[in-house]
Amino acid sequence: MRKWQLYGFKCKVIGFFTLIYLHSLVAYPRLALQEWPSIDPISLKVTSQLFVPEEYYIKGLIDDRTDRSPVAFLVPNARSGSQLETVDLEGGAMNALENYLFGVLPQNDQLRPIIVRIKDLKIVETLQDTGTGVVSGEVFLDFSFELDREGELVHLLDFQGGASYKRGVRQFYLIGPVLKRSINNSLKYFNDWIENESDKDIKLLRNVTVRVRDYQQEAKDDTVFYDPKRPLTWEDFTGRPRFSNYTASIFASIGYEGNSWIEEGQVIVDLTFKTYMLKSSSWVKGDNNSYGLNHEQRHFDIAKIVVERLKERVRQLNLQPHNYDRNVSFHYLEAYREMNRLQEQYDRETAHGLNGRAQERWNKKIDEELARFGVK
Repeated sequence: MRKWQLYGFKCKVIGFFTLIYLHSLVAYPRLALQEWPSIDPISLKVTSQLFVPEEYYIKGLIDDRTDRSPVAFLVPNARSGSQLETVDLEGGAMNALENYLFGVLPQNDQLRPIIVRIKDLKIVETLQDTGTGVVSGEVFLDFSFELDREGELVHLLDFQGGASYKRGVRQFYLIGPVLKRSINNSLKYFNDWIENESDKDIKLLRNVTVRVRDYQQEAKDDTVFYDPKRPLTWEDFTGRPRFSNYTASIFASIGYEGNSWIEEGQVIVDLTFKTYMLKSSSWVKGDNNSYGLNHEQRHFDIAKIVVERLKERVRQLNLQPHNYDRNVSFHYLEAYREMNRLQEQYDRETAHGLNGRAQERWNKKIDEELARFGVK
């Protein structure tokens, strides 16, 4: 097992926790009879850079601690028993942490901006032996690393770790190095993770390429998919007529399917859009004519126009790898509402096909927009 010496102690890493043994514990026998002044704040002095990140930089910290009292509960002297003294980091916990992180890691704002969320930071000690003045302590860290995507924080990784240590009752100077080592462990853990996942984890990828296409299939079973070369016929209206003043009704709708994968460090999003009608939900009463069929066909055309508008909007979106699906879903729902509004407007203005002049205006309007999209 790897061992090393620093500040007069040996330590070995067990998981994310460091156990520290001091050589000089026996140098302070019977110190319980002395009183000590207040303990100085814990220093996180930066002595050198830890490493140079290649994938990110620390942009800032968020204090998400439920307990924002001083971080350390320390044994002040050998007579204190269970009475502990609260001690904070020098300059305050968040200022000290921010200065330390900015000091040990260089800032390169051309890389991914990372926010470190501080959920917990505690140092708690107990007086283990009043005779020899042995103090045992525990450092506990709970950090969350999040990617800042234009103000939206994307959770990447959690770190929980710390250190167990022992010190002599007067060896307060050893607490800072123990805390720094625990913080360094969290940074190394995150750095190893992001270097390994930078081209694999979808949340870390920078670019999204969208491929948009129409679902193309001949009429199958109960569904007819929109095809300009295959206009509707009355045989497509197989549903049972409802009690209504109207002679026919069509159920036309839209939908989409999505698939994604990672290819050469970017997200490929393949979207297939559907415009369809359901035969069993569409009906006609008795014999009808071509004028009535045209009115129902135009309902189908309106649904197709809405899909083409949606495809146009999606192609223009600046999609991000972490939320592209949510963004596409939002625009799909907006398109679905738009389709319903247009269908209602169409029926209202044409009086469900009874107003011939209005029907002609809609025929022309629909044909022009379908032509704009290259559908007809």
